[in-house]
Amino acid sequence: MKRDLFNSQAMDTLEAMLNTCTVDELAAQFHKAVSQIGDFYCVAGIIRKFQPGGLRPTTSSYPTHWTSHYMDSNYGRVDPVLRRAMTSHTGFGWHACDPVRKQEKILVADMHDLGLLDGFVMPIHGPDSSVFLVNFGQRARRMVSRRVQAALAMLTMQYYQHYHYLTAQPESEIPLLTQRECECLSWVANGRTTVDIADILTLNENTVKFHLKNAQRKLECTNRVTTVLRAISLGLIVI
Repeated sequence: MKRDLFNSQAMDTLEAMLNTCTVDELAAQFHKAVSQIGDFYCVAGIIRKFQPGGLRPTTSSYPTHWTSHYMDSNYGRVDPVLRRAMTSHTGFGWHACDPVRKQEKILVADMHDLGLLDGFVMPIHGPDSSVFLVNFGQRARRMVSRRVQAALAMLTMQYYQHYHYLTAQPESEIPLLTQRECECLSWVANGRTTVDIADILTLNENTVKFHLKNAQRKLECTNRVTTVLRAISLGLIVI
């Protein structure tokens, strides 16, 4: 009889996962949800395309002795699963990763010795040349069905989104410039001098300098050129 992967218990666990407030709480609920889908070890983490060293884990349920062996053997540099994840935009089974090199074949043999015949990997490509993935190793000696793969892919997406929500850096507030400061910067951006701006806005030259200095201070810049560029990049002025 097939297990109902989306029963009320599983959905309750998923809801609890999305209501967590810390990364540790999220990881605990994530592993609980995985256990309700099947008998898996799993590791979640990030690969950066131009930084060698393999996966940087965010959470893992693999045995400590295996994790130590994996790291001591530098398997992260030769793991065919990680290599495929760098180019794949959909989930895939371990059986799709044919080991080629000697070290890769040793890694696969070690995985079999651990009791893992097959697994499923769900990669998610980020905007900064990084790949977030979860690698599920099935402890039962059978292939991971497509139905189970779909459930694991959905769970990975939910974990990924909430993990980034919890770890996101707060956006820095955009400095507020007065209307006059924006007007003065806009004219500077159009190549006008202090004298020109004073004539255009019917202001004293010292007043124009005052507004420009204030804008420079608020935007934490060192001169007028960088102040204008910063204001444009923040959408404070348009040229």
